[in-house]
Amino acid sequence: MKNEEKLNLAKNYYIGKIYITNENYKITVIGYENKKKVSIQFENGYITNVMINNIKKGAIKNPYHPSVFNLGYYGVGKYRAKINRVDTKSYKTWYNMFLRCYSKKIQEKQPTYTVCSIDERWHNFQNFAEWYEENYKEGFQLDKDILIKGNKIYSPETCCFVPQKINILFIKNNINRGKYPIGVVKEGNRYIACLKLGHGIQKYLGTFDTIEEAFNAYKIAKEAYIKEVANKWKDQITEECYEAMYNYKVEITD
Repeated sequence: MKNEEKLNLAKNYYIGKIYITNENYKITVIGYENKKKVSIQFENGYITNVMINNIKKGAIKNPYHPSVFNLGYYGVGKYRAKINRVDTKSYKTWYNMFLRCYSKKIQEKQPTYTVCSIDERWHNFQNFAEWYEENYKEGFQLDKDILIKGNKIYSPETCCFVPQKINILFIKNNINRGKYPIGVVKEGNRYIACLKLGHGIQKYLGTFDTIEEAFNAYKIAKEAYIKEVANKWKDQITEECYEAMYNYKVEITD
């Protein structure tokens, strides 16, 4: 039998045939060039070329399959999760974002993330990676707390990249704080106000008769310190981030 006849037989046999992948997706063979180049189409319309042996084994990955906490998926595009079997920076950042929002183990250690979520657009790694490449600065960290105070959603509108020095300014630790407002501890019958400057350094602000007085001292000092740090990094952060920091207000409920 000639090669052309074999090819025609294979085309007639495979084209139109339906298979189910190991991820339980229905695929239809829509083209056949050779055993190593077979065109298939998923039910959502996505088309790709695969090998016939992988079709038979069900080993066809759907790039839209939500494999990360049943939400995140790789998507279709130019951005890669791995290069030479090593996770790319954008993929690490994307995956760690899902860990913070949806991993129970992480949330047991950091309960402030229990009410956080990720914008649907960023469920698609390709969308996040595009934003990442446009905004990332070497050594900076992803932050969701600065642009909109009290924000709980990771999204293109609510996130920015900042140096660690800025990021730690807005980290809260409600468990270790106790029943007193942020920046305030009780000593005897009076209240001490302290400002954390990072790396375990604390600045003593005074001892006061009331919680309100101590907190007010902390509030004034913290807002001034945030402005100081914002001015230091003004040329390296976005204007939007700078404005949000400069106008940031510390509340007793923080």
